[in-house]
Amino acid sequence: MAETLPLLMGVEIGGTKLQLGLGHGDGRLLALERRTVDPSRGAEGLRADLVSAFETLVSRGEAGGARVSAVGIGFGGPVNTWRGVVLKSHQIEGWDGFPLVDWFRETLPVSRAVLQNDADTAGLGEARFGAGVGVSPLLYVTVGSGVGGGLIIDGRIYRGGGAGAIEIGHVWVVDRTSSDLDVLRLEDVASGWSIARQARAFAERHARDGNTAWTVLDLAGGDPSRITAATVAEAARQGDQEARFILNKAVHAMANALNQAVTLLAPRRIVLGGGVSQMGEDLWFAPIRHQLDIHVFPPFRGTFDLVPASLGEEVVVHGALALARDLL
Repeated sequence: MAETLPLLMGVEIGGTKLQLGLGHGDGRLLALERRTVDPSRGAEGLRADLVSAFETLVSRGEAGGARVSAVGIGFGGPVNTWRGVVLKSHQIEGWDGFPLVDWFRETLPVSRAVLQNDADTAGLGEARFGAGVGVSPLLYVTVGSGVGGGLIIDGRIYRGGGAGAIEIGHVWVVDRTSSDLDVLRLEDVASGWSIARQARAFAERHARDGNTAWTVLDLAGGDPSRITAATVAEAARQGDQEARFILNKAVHAMANALNQAVTLLAPRRIVLGGGVSQMGEDLWFAPIRHQLDIHVFPPFRGTFDLVPASLGEEVVVHGALALARDLL
């Protein structure tokens, strides 16, 4: 008689989406429940959505009536893994110091749960099931509305002294496109939010001068508030020089930060994920590789590669299922 594998749940709690997935922690999803987060409802509203999503998911046929044995949680913000406590959310009010693991065990029919930062969790997913299988150390960097990172060594998340590690979005980088050589946080130059912000500011400056002819603005339907990083990428692909300038700032900043990471960590592979990375090989990966090759610490040149993430939008859920499996 075949052995019945324990049913596990992986949870992603982000600033814009909530995802819960069922599986066995082997790289396959049995079922997925995805919901949009409304930041205005705060942490309490999100926790109510979490309870509803949990009940919906376990009541579906894929659960087969089995009880969830363990839950892994990837949270969009700094956490204390050892205590199971959220330290802060930068997108949603009401999470500061919240004991999320205890809440799970007290509110839902779950006896075992574990909490990690979402970037660390995504990195674990890529290391176990995605673009980092068989490679160690693995540096994972997600570039979306913010910039986060995780270091996976021999299939385990590196947590430093306990409060977290590889907060690469907060590394200081030099803006080489500025004549003043400004020093900025990576997240303030290379994140999707910052790329869109720079483009909106450019559009608004030109509008004040009576000039509204710009490819990025045309792609946004003439409304600067609708400009996104994807809009800027599409304009750059069409040959718009200002859009290319904005993206080049992000590319140089990312390469600068990764050079520092390579010098300190010497990873075997760098995996780039997140929404910004979806702009592709020509606008993102190839230019970053080129800059890395020029500026990297010479003895480390050729000792690592840089590749796209492969698990898509469910990457945090896959990593969270791996966390849950490790609890058993």
